Amino acid sequence: MRKLATIRKISAIRPIPGADRIVVAQVDGWECIVKKEEFTVGELIVYIEGDSILPERPEFEFMRERKFRVRTIRLRGQISQGLVLPLSVLPRGTRLLEDEDVTQLLGIKKYDPQLSQEVELAQPMQPVNNPLKRFLLRFRWYRTLSGADNADTSFPKWIAKTDEERIQNCVKLFTRCRDEQIPLLATEKVDGQSATYYLERRGWGRYSFGVCSRNLRLPQSNNTSYWSIAHQYGIERILRKVIGKHRFVVLQGEIVGRNIQKNKYKVNGYDFYAFNLIYPNRKCSTNEIARILEPHGIKTVPCLETITLPQTIGELVEYAKGKSRLLESQEREGVVLRSADCSVSFKVINPEFLLSHDE
Repeated sequence: MRKLATIRKISAIRPIPGADRIVVAQVDGWECIVKKEEFTVGELIVYIEGDSILPERPEFEFMRERKFRVRTIRLRGQISQGLVLPLSVLPRGTRLLEDEDVTQLLGIKKYDPQLSQEVELAQPMQPVNNPLKRFLLRFRWYRTLSGADNADTSFPKWIAKTDEERIQNCVKLFTRCRDEQIPLLATEKVDGQSATYYLERRGWGRYSFGVCSRNLRLPQSNNTSYWSIAHQYGIERILRKVIGKHRFVVLQGEIVGRNIQKNKYKVNGYDFYAFNLIYPNRKCSTNEIARILEPHGIKTVPCLETITLPQTIGELVEYAKGKSRLLESQEREGVVLRSADCSVSFKVINPEFLLSHDE
């Protein structure tokens, strides 16, 4: 569960040129606009990340004009990401410890329009009232024989969902990678629908193929973008070729095209860009994904270059700005940076992209 609201510390405060009433507060890697003299360096505060929806309560009434949604803004030329609030917004008795997650305590939800769309794509499995059937469903052989595996819409627990952490929340990781000059491959973060496809070995010559959105398994073949891509590329056939002797293989990527995120890349129909290929013993690097999948007609997300980190997170955010490799007239969403062994992986979002799309 993503921590949308946490107790953090203000590490620095600096003025904004030409502004008398507002300043910039540094919270980990985030820069947030706050009222002048409202906070001090070293003070513990509540930090609320972008894409958070605040509850309609008196202490959050000032957010009503923004429909209680926290998003990226720009004032006096300064970009502000997130919301800094005093500890007084917390209920009495709250543990005032740095890094404490207070998301549920404050009733904050994630702004996720894609999730509500996904729920309509799959019919949930009917509850099982028979005690004997509930017991037998614990066994794979029964689920296979009864067809229960083909009715379950829950995302497989053994597969990690696709959600890279933002570098602003990883100051220690940034510092280590910078100081050790770890080479990181930069790829473009594509703005579309996250899709997961998997092939799991079920016995000699028998496999289970799965199609998932970001949050749900879609057991029935249909005309959604997820299944359309599966058929368009012949993904089950490809996974059978690349699974080797492994117990499973997982392919994850981004779908772009018709009716997806306003089709920013002007794609006719649907297209797919892979960013993860996972075996039981390893996650493949982007170069390895390309070597394995490109002969089968599957593209990876655009590779930019291998870099070492600059001195500050602010400089890295500047690096994330630029035009998309998929469409030159489109601002890119950002970049994902990974080490060759995939032990380091994080995203850097382009704030100009967020501002231009009111995110």
